[in-house]
Amino acid sequence: MNGTPDRGYALVTGGSQGIGAAIALELARHGFGIVATARSEAALRDTCAKAGALNGGRVFAVAADLLAPDGTDRVLALLHAQHIHVTCLVNNAGHAHWGFFGDEPMDEHRKLMRLNMDVPVALTHALLPDLERAKRAYILNTSSMLAHHALASMALYAASKAFVLRWSRSLRLELEGTGVSVTALCPGSVITGFTARAGMTAMDDLAKRFGTPPEPVAKAAVAAMLAGKAEVVPGLLNKVTRMLQRVVPAGVNERAASGIYLNRLPRRKAGG
Repeated sequence: MNGTPDRGYALVTGGSQGIGAAIALELARHGFGIVATARSEAALRDTCAKAGALNGGRVFAVAADLLAPDGTDRVLALLHAQHIHVTCLVNNAGHAHWGFFGDEPMDEHRKLMRLNMDVPVALTHALLPDLERAKRAYILNTSSMLAHHALASMALYAASKAFVLRWSRSLRLELEGTGVSVTALCPGSVITGFTARAGMTAMDDLAKRFGTPPEPVAKAAVAAMLAGKAEVVPGLLNKVTRMLQRVVPAGVNERAASGIYLNRLPRRKAGG
Protein backbone atom coordinates (compact mmCIF):
# COMPACT_ATOMS: atom_id res chain seq x y z
CA MET A 1 0.00 0.00 0.00
CA ASN A 2 3.01 2.26 -0.48
CA GLY A 3 3.36 3.14 3.20
CA THR A 4 -0.32 3.99 3.67
CA PRO A 5 -1.39 3.16 7.24
CA ASP A 6 -3.73 0.26 7.90
CA ARG A 7 -6.90 1.94 9.14
CA GLY A 8 -8.97 -1.23 9.54
CA TYR A 9 -12.04 -2.04 7.47
CA ALA A 10 -14.79 0.18 6.09
CA LEU A 11 -18.26 -1.12 5.31
CA VAL A 12 -19.77 0.77 2.36
CA THR A 13 -23.41 0.23 1.42
CA GLY A 14 -24.45 1.00 -2.14
CA GLY A 15 -20.85 0.38 -3.11
CA SER A 16 -21.35 -0.86 -6.66
CA GLN A 17 -21.68 2.48 -8.45
CA GLY A 18 -21.85 6.24 -8.16
CA ILE A 19 -20.94 7.93 -4.90
CA GLY A 20 -20.69 4.63 -3.01
CA ALA A 21 -18.14 3.13 -5.40
CA ALA A 22 -16.15 6.36 -5.47
CA ILE A 23 -16.08 6.52 -1.66
CA ALA A 24 -14.95 2.88 -1.47
CA LEU A 25 -12.02 3.63 -3.77
CA GLU A 26 -11.12 6.82 -1.90
CA LEU A 27 -11.16 4.95 1.42
CA ALA A 28 -8.95 2.24 -0.07
CA ARG A 29 -6.45 4.93 -1.07
CA HIS A 30 -6.40 6.04 2.55
CA GLY A 31 -5.57 2.57 3.86
CA PHE A 32 -8.96 1.10 4.66
CA GLY A 33 -9.87 -2.45 3.81
CA ILE A 34 -13.21 -2.45 2.02
CA VAL A 35 -16.37 -4.45 2.58
CA ALA A 36 -18.76 -3.26 -0.12
CA THR A 37 -22.36 -4.28 -0.45
CA ALA A 38 -24.98 -3.77 -3.16
CA ARG A 39 -27.48 -5.77 -5.19
CA SER A 40 -25.47 -5.80 -8.43
CA GLU A 41 -22.84 -8.50 -7.96
CA ALA A 42 -20.94 -7.83 -11.20
CA ALA A 43 -20.60 -4.07 -10.59
CA LEU A 44 -19.76 -4.74 -6.95
CA ARG A 45 -16.92 -7.07 -7.85
CA ASP A 46 -15.58 -4.45 -10.25
CA THR A 47 -15.49 -1.89 -7.43
CA CYS A 48 -13.76 -4.37 -5.14
CA ALA A 49 -11.18 -5.27 -7.77
CA LYS A 50 -10.27 -1.60 -8.15
CA ALA A 51 -10.22 -1.09 -4.38
CA GLY A 52 -8.05 -4.17 -3.94
CA ALA A 53 -5.47 -2.76 -6.31
CA LEU A 54 -5.23 0.27 -4.03
CA ASN A 55 -5.10 -1.39 -0.60
CA GLY A 56 -3.29 -4.66 -1.17
CA GLY A 57 -6.33 -6.83 -1.82
CA ARG A 58 -8.12 -6.24 1.48
CA VAL A 59 -11.62 -6.38 0.02
CA PHE A 60 -14.85 -8.31 0.42
CA ALA A 61 -17.93 -8.07 -1.81
CA VAL A 62 -21.34 -8.83 -0.29
CA ALA A 63 -24.12 -9.05 -2.87
CA ALA A 64 -27.22 -8.37 -0.80
CA ASP A 65 -30.55 -6.62 -1.16
CA LEU A 66 -30.74 -4.45 1.94
CA LEU A 67 -34.49 -4.10 1.40
CA ALA A 68 -34.94 -7.84 1.99
CA PRO A 69 -35.93 -8.90 5.52
CA ASP A 70 -32.54 -10.59 5.98
CA GLY A 71 -30.53 -8.02 3.99
CA THR A 72 -28.66 -6.39 6.86
CA ASP A 73 -28.28 -9.77 8.61
CA ARG A 74 -26.39 -11.14 5.58
CA VAL A 75 -23.91 -8.28 5.74
CA LEU A 76 -23.41 -8.62 9.49
CA ALA A 77 -22.99 -12.40 9.14
CA LEU A 78 -20.14 -11.89 6.65
CA LEU A 79 -18.38 -9.53 9.03
CA HIS A 80 -18.75 -12.07 11.85
CA ALA A 81 -17.60 -15.01 9.71
CA GLN A 82 -14.49 -13.15 8.53
CA HIS A 83 -13.77 -11.73 12.01
CA ILE A 84 -13.92 -8.20 10.62
CA HIS A 85 -14.29 -5.38 13.14
CA VAL A 86 -15.15 -2.27 11.16
CA THR A 87 -13.59 1.07 11.99
CA CYS A 88 -15.62 2.95 9.39
CA LEU A 89 -19.28 2.65 8.40
CA VAL A 90 -20.53 4.39 5.26
CA ASN A 91 -24.32 4.42 5.05
CA ASN A 92 -24.69 5.37 1.41
CA ALA A 93 -27.35 3.08 -0.12
CA GLY A 94 -30.53 4.97 -0.91
CA HIS A 95 -33.76 4.98 -2.86
CA ALA A 96 -35.64 7.80 -4.58
CA HIS A 97 -38.63 8.31 -6.79
CA TRP A 98 -40.08 11.38 -8.46
CA GLY A 99 -43.76 12.21 -8.38
CA PHE A 100 -46.64 13.45 -6.30
CA PHE A 101 -46.82 11.75 -2.93
CA GLY A 102 -50.43 10.62 -3.35
CA ASP A 103 -49.80 9.17 -6.81
CA GLU A 104 -47.00 6.85 -5.74
CA PRO A 105 -47.91 3.38 -4.40
CA MET A 106 -47.36 2.87 -0.70
CA ASP A 107 -44.90 0.06 -1.44
CA GLU A 108 -42.59 2.62 -3.07
CA HIS A 109 -42.83 4.84 -0.02
CA ARG A 110 -42.01 1.89 2.26
CA LYS A 111 -38.94 0.99 0.17
CA LEU A 112 -37.67 4.55 0.37
CA MET A 113 -38.22 4.83 4.12
CA ARG A 114 -36.63 1.45 4.79
CA LEU A 115 -33.50 1.94 2.68
CA ASN A 116 -32.93 5.63 3.46
CA MET A 117 -33.69 5.47 7.19
CA ASP A 118 -34.27 2.01 8.69
CA VAL A 119 -31.23 0.32 7.16
CA PRO A 120 -28.67 2.97 8.21
CA VAL A 121 -30.10 3.00 11.73
CA ALA A 122 -30.04 -0.82 11.96
CA LEU A 123 -26.47 -1.15 10.70
CA THR A 124 -25.20 1.67 12.88
CA HIS A 125 -26.87 0.24 15.96
CA ALA A 126 -25.43 -3.23 15.29
CA LEU A 127 -21.90 -2.01 14.56
CA LEU A 128 -21.61 0.76 17.12
CA PRO A 129 -20.02 -1.47 19.79
CA ASP A 130 -17.22 -2.39 17.34
CA LEU A 131 -16.76 1.22 16.35
CA GLU A 132 -16.57 2.36 19.98
CA ARG A 133 -13.93 -0.26 20.75
CA ALA A 134 -11.65 1.12 18.05
CA LYS A 135 -9.12 3.80 18.95
CA ARG A 136 -10.46 5.95 16.10
CA ALA A 137 -13.58 5.22 14.09
CA TYR A 138 -15.90 6.94 11.66
CA ILE A 139 -19.50 6.99 10.50
CA LEU A 140 -20.23 8.68 7.17
CA ASN A 141 -23.90 9.06 6.28
CA THR A 142 -25.02 10.20 2.83
CA SER A 143 -27.68 12.86 3.17
CA SER A 144 -28.41 15.48 0.49
CA MET A 145 -28.67 19.19 -0.18
CA LEU A 146 -32.41 18.48 -0.17
CA ALA A 147 -32.15 17.83 3.57
CA HIS A 148 -32.11 21.61 4.02
CA HIS A 149 -35.44 22.45 2.37
CA ALA A 150 -38.79 21.00 1.35
CA LEU A 151 -39.27 19.90 -2.25
CA ALA A 152 -42.60 19.22 -3.92
CA SER A 153 -42.48 16.06 -6.07
CA MET A 154 -39.78 14.52 -3.85
CA ALA A 155 -41.45 15.07 -0.49
CA LEU A 156 -40.54 11.81 1.18
CA TYR A 157 -37.01 11.71 -0.23
CA ALA A 158 -36.27 15.22 1.08
CA ALA A 159 -37.77 14.27 4.44
CA SER A 160 -35.71 11.08 4.65
CA LYS A 161 -32.51 12.99 3.93
CA ALA A 162 -33.43 15.57 6.57
CA PHE A 163 -33.79 12.64 8.97
CA VAL A 164 -30.31 11.38 8.04
CA LEU A 165 -28.79 14.82 8.60
CA ARG A 166 -30.45 15.46 11.99
CA TRP A 167 -29.83 11.91 13.18
CA SER A 168 -26.16 12.18 12.15
CA ARG A 169 -25.63 15.45 13.97
CA SER A 170 -27.45 14.20 17.06
CA LEU A 171 -25.51 10.93 17.13
CA ARG A 172 -22.30 12.89 16.74
CA LEU A 173 -23.07 14.77 19.97
CA GLU A 174 -23.85 11.53 21.79
CA LEU A 175 -20.53 10.02 20.74
CA GLU A 176 -18.30 12.90 21.75
CA GLY A 177 -15.32 11.58 23.67
CA THR A 178 -15.67 8.02 22.37
CA GLY A 179 -13.26 8.26 19.44
CA VAL A 180 -16.16 7.81 16.97
CA SER A 181 -16.95 10.79 14.76
CA VAL A 182 -20.06 11.14 12.61
CA THR A 183 -20.11 13.08 9.34
CA ALA A 184 -23.08 13.84 7.12
CA LEU A 185 -22.42 14.16 3.39
CA CYS A 186 -24.82 16.58 1.67
CA PRO A 187 -24.15 16.44 -2.09
CA GLY A 188 -26.10 18.29 -4.71
CA SER A 189 -26.60 16.89 -8.19
CA VAL A 190 -24.07 14.12 -8.90
CA ILE A 191 -23.74 12.38 -12.27
CA THR A 192 -24.39 8.80 -11.19
CA GLY A 193 -27.44 7.51 -13.06
CA PHE A 194 -29.61 8.72 -10.17
CA THR A 195 -32.15 10.35 -12.49
CA ALA A 196 -32.75 7.12 -14.42
CA ARG A 197 -33.22 5.06 -11.24
CA ALA A 198 -35.58 7.65 -9.75
CA GLY A 199 -37.65 8.06 -12.93
CA MET A 200 -36.33 11.60 -13.42
CA THR A 201 -34.92 11.52 -16.95
CA ALA A 202 -36.80 14.74 -17.70
CA MET A 203 -34.25 16.40 -15.40
CA ASP A 204 -31.22 14.97 -17.23
CA ASP A 205 -30.26 18.18 -19.00
CA LEU A 206 -30.08 20.09 -15.72
CA ALA A 207 -28.27 17.22 -14.01
CA LYS A 208 -25.62 17.18 -16.73
CA ARG A 209 -25.29 20.98 -16.70
CA PHE A 210 -24.96 21.43 -12.95
CA GLY A 211 -24.00 17.97 -11.71
CA THR A 212 -20.52 16.83 -10.75
CA PRO A 213 -18.80 13.45 -11.14
CA PRO A 214 -18.83 11.26 -8.03
CA GLU A 215 -15.03 11.23 -7.59
CA PRO A 216 -14.59 14.81 -6.28
CA VAL A 217 -17.63 14.30 -4.05
CA ALA A 218 -16.04 11.18 -2.56
CA LYS A 219 -12.71 12.94 -2.10
CA ALA A 220 -14.37 15.81 -0.21
CA ALA A 221 -16.48 13.39 1.84
CA VAL A 222 -13.56 11.24 2.98
CA ALA A 223 -11.38 14.26 3.72
CA ALA A 224 -14.14 15.77 5.89
CA MET A 225 -14.75 12.43 7.60
CA LEU A 226 -11.08 11.95 8.48
CA ALA A 227 -10.95 15.54 9.74
CA GLY A 228 -13.89 14.81 12.04
CA LYS A 229 -16.23 17.38 10.50
CA ALA A 230 -19.95 17.26 11.24
CA GLU A 231 -21.15 18.00 7.71
CA VAL A 232 -19.71 18.40 4.25
CA VAL A 233 -21.29 20.15 1.26
CA PRO A 234 -19.02 19.37 -1.71
CA GLY A 235 -18.58 21.71 -4.66
CA LEU A 236 -18.46 25.51 -4.96
CA LEU A 237 -21.95 25.82 -6.48
CA ASN A 238 -23.46 23.78 -3.65
CA LYS A 239 -21.59 25.82 -1.03
CA VAL A 240 -22.95 29.05 -2.54
CA THR A 241 -26.44 27.54 -2.67
CA ARG A 242 -26.17 26.54 0.98
CA MET A 243 -25.13 30.09 1.94
CA LEU A 244 -28.14 31.49 0.09
CA GLN A 245 -30.42 29.00 1.84
CA ARG A 246 -29.33 30.47 5.16
CA VAL A 247 -30.29 34.05 4.24
CA VAL A 248 -33.27 33.63 1.89
CA PRO A 249 -36.60 32.84 3.60
CA ALA A 250 -37.41 29.11 3.62
CA GLY A 251 -40.69 29.59 1.75
CA VAL A 252 -38.93 31.39 -1.10
CA ASN A 253 -36.28 28.64 -1.32
CA GLU A 254 -38.88 25.89 -1.29
CA ARG A 255 -41.11 27.43 -3.95
CA ALA A 256 -38.19 28.23 -6.24
CA ALA A 257 -36.68 24.75 -6.02
CA SER A 258 -40.04 23.01 -6.24
CA GLY A 259 -41.00 25.03 -9.31
CA ILE A 260 -38.00 23.71 -11.24
CA TYR A 261 -39.03 20.12 -10.54
CA LEU A 262 -42.78 20.59 -10.95
CA ASN A 263 -42.41 22.31 -14.32
CA ARG A 264 -40.76 19.17 -15.72
CA LEU A 265 -42.93 16.61 -13.97
CA PRO A 266 -45.60 14.91 -16.14
CA ARG A 267 -49.05 16.29 -15.33
CA ARG A 268 -50.66 14.89 -12.23
CA LYS A 269 -53.09 12.04 -12.73
CA ALA A 270 -56.75 12.95 -12.97
CA GLY A 271 -58.38 12.76 -9.56
CA GLY A 272 -54.93 12.95 -7.84
